[in-house]
Amino acid sequence: MAEFFTFMSAPAAGCIILSIIFTYFGCHVLKREIVFVDLSMAQLAALGATIAFIMEIELDTPESFVISVLFVLVGGAFFTWTRSFSHRVPQEAVIGIVYIVAASAALLLSSFSVHGDEHLKTMLSGSILWTSWKDVIRQLAVSLIVAVLLVIYHKKIEEQSLSYRSLRTTGISSFWKWDFLFYVLLGMVIVFFIKTAGIFTIFTFLIIPATCAALFVDQLFKQFVVGSILAIAVSLIGLTLSFYLDLPTGATLVCSFGATFFIALILSKFRFSGQG
Repeated sequence: MAEFFTFMSAPAAGCIILSIIFTYFGCHVLKREIVFVDLSMAQLAALGATIAFIMEIELDTPESFVISVLFVLVGGAFFTWTRSFSHRVPQEAVIGIVYIVAASAALLLSSFSVHGDEHLKTMLSGSILWTSWKDVIRQLAVSLIVAVLLVIYHKKIEEQSLSYRSLRTTGISSFWKWDFLFYVLLGMVIVFFIKTAGIFTIFTFLIIPATCAALFVDQLFKQFVVGSILAIAVSLIGLTLSFYLDLPTGATLVCSFGATFFIALILSKFRFSGQG
């Protein structure tokens, strides 16, 4: 047990931060029906990191973060702009196109490096087992800054999330800045988690806890609370399984959340069947 706490305390702390901040965004993403925006933003951040990698810039350096942030900002601006076309083209189609192009570009660029395959694997699955306390402190600091901004502007962000479908037909003249702010804040968090968590794990923390919570509660804040508690519990279980069974940490976390989703789906089916 002492060995577990020695090796897994920092990854566990990182997972707790992941659980809270990404569940919040996940609840809003579900309401906005832009489920794959996280994948696209994460892939854009990874593309920026890949460009830095090709330029022989270390992932943990300020230069690498700046490049990733620039790609996230451009992505956020692009998604905000293309929302004005959503009456003709679904936003999810645009998000999917950005994801596949960014992923292909990263794959293409990685082919120019001897260690490109290893870099791509890190971007996809992360290295959460090797999360250090330095990483945790940095992630906590960024998450707290983002959380403060979310608290300050929560009324506007929540109002937009709850009426996102109807607002699609009104254009972006009145709401574009809140749309852009939402994308930028989500992107900032992704940039600081992409190296340790990876694209797959980030998407898992964003979508599955929020989805499970939405199966049982309707109110947005309650979904956030239930989803956060669930995410923390499942991630700690996943870390424990990974440690004692000597399994890949990222994949174990994703599969643990996947199993939780199917259990929640079955329980919700029985619950509502009983009410009927």
